[in-house]
Amino acid sequence: MQIIDKAKEDKIPAILRLGFRPFFLGASAFSVIAMVMWALFWSGESQLSSFMYSNPIWWHSHEMLFGFSGAVIIGFLLTAVQNWTGQTSIKGTKLLLVFSLWLIARIGLMLGSVSSIWLFIDTLWIVVAIYYLAIPIIKVKQWRNLFFVPVLLLFAFTNIQFHFIALGKSHQSIADIALSVVLVVTVITLVVGGRVIPFFTSRGTNTEVIERVKTIEYLALIPAWLLLLATLFINNATINGFIAPLSIIAATTNFVRLYRWRTISTLRIPLLWSLHLAYLSLIIGLFLLGCSFYISAIFESIAIHIITIGGLGGMILAMISRVSLGHTGRKLEVGRFMQVAFIALFLSLLARVLLTTVVPTMLLNGYVISASLWAVAFGIFTIVYFPVLTKPRVDGHPG
Repeated sequence: MQIIDKAKEDKIPAILRLGFRPFFLGASAFSVIAMVMWALFWSGESQLSSFMYSNPIWWHSHEMLFGFSGAVIIGFLLTAVQNWTGQTSIKGTKLLLVFSLWLIARIGLMLGSVSSIWLFIDTLWIVVAIYYLAIPIIKVKQWRNLFFVPVLLLFAFTNIQFHFIALGKSHQSIADIALSVVLVVTVITLVVGGRVIPFFTSRGTNTEVIERVKTIEYLALIPAWLLLLATLFINNATINGFIAPLSIIAATTNFVRLYRWRTISTLRIPLLWSLHLAYLSLIIGLFLLGCSFYISAIFESIAIHIITIGGLGGMILAMISRVSLGHTGRKLEVGRFMQVAFIALFLSLLARVLLTTVVPTMLLNGYVISASLWAVAFGIFTIVYFPVLTKPRVDGHPG
C-alpha cells in the first residue's frame, strides 16, 4: 500500500518511521530492566525500593501493566491503524513526542518522588496516543475500529486511579485496580488475538482459511466485554459477584474458539505455537480467576500471573516478533535465539505459578527465577531485534 512519500520517509530516522519501532524496542528493553530490579529486590536488595516510586508492589504492578503492556499495545495500534484505514499513521516528530512522554514517565516513576507531575505525564502520553489513533479512523469513518478509543480511555482512567493510590488520594487497593487493568488488557488481547491468530495460522501452515463463525465469536466476546464493563465498578459488591461467572464463561467459550484454530498444525512453527500457547494461558488464567472466587485453595494472584506472564507476556512476545519482521519486509521466520526466548518466557510462567505453589518454601526463589527468565526472554528479543527495528525495511519500502 503506497500511501507514503518515500523521499520524505527516507529523511526520517528508521526508528521513528512507524509506531511499532520505538515502542516495541523501548518496552522490551524497559521490561528487562524492570524485571532485573524486581529479581534483585526479592533477592534481598531492599535498598532498591527507593528506585521503585517508594512502593515496590505498586511500581511492579503499574509499570508492567502500563509502562510495558501499554507501550506495546499503543505501538501496535499506531501501526495497525495505517493498514486499517489507508491513512498514514504518525511518524517522525509526532511519534518522537509520544515516545518521549512515555520514556520520561518511566524514568520519573523509577527515580523520582511521588508527585502529581508524574501522574500528568504518565497519563498525557496515553491521551496523546489516543488522539493520533482516532484521527485516521474518524477521517475514513471506520467505526468498526473506533472502539479501541474508548477502551484506551478506560485504560487511561485506570492509570489515574493507580496514581491516586500512590498519591494517597484513594483508598482502593492495588490488587483491585490491578485486576481492572488486567481485565482491560485481556479483553483487548482477546479481540486482537481473535482477528489475527486464525489468519496467521492459515497463512503460516499453508492451509485453508479459518472461517470466523459469528455465533462462536459472539459467545466468546460478549462475556469478555461484560467483564470489561465490570471493571468500571470493581469495588461494587454486586458487580464483583458477576466477575467470577463471567470469567469462567469467557474462558469456556474462548476455548471453543481456540479449538477451531488448528493448534496441532502449529507445533513446528515457533511464531505460531507461541501465539496459541499464549491464548491458551489467557483462557486458563480467566478460568482459574473465576474459580478463585469460589475455591479458597485457588489464589487470585496465581490466576492473574497466568494471565499476565503466559497470556499477555506470551502474546506480546509472539506478536512483536512477527509484526517486527512483517513490517520491515523480512521473512516470517525466527532463529534459535528467539525460540529460546519463547521457551524462557513460558518457563518464567511455570516458575511463578508451579514452583511457588508446589514448593512454598521456594516462594522467594520462585519470584527471582521467574523474573530472571522473563528478563532473558525479552533481553534476547531486544538484542536480536535491535537492528531490525532501527534500520530501514530490507525491501526498500516505507515503514
